[in-house]
Amino acid sequence: MRKQKRYFTLFTILLATIESKLLSLMSLISTLNKFTFARIYKLLLLTQLKPIKLYSTNHIN
Repeated sequence: MRKQKRYFTLFTILLATIESKLLSLMSLISTLNKFTFARIYKLLLLTQLKPIKLYSTNHIN
């Protein structure tokens, strides 16, 4: 049986590099989404919807 030396090919090195870059990018997007969602949620909680005509709501005559 002949011993085979296994080397990393250029393609596998390229794939590993692309995978690490994609994981880094996905992590960055996920973090930005969390912060953006938290900021929007706070703004929505602070903003209260008010009716345009106060006299026309909740009056049953």
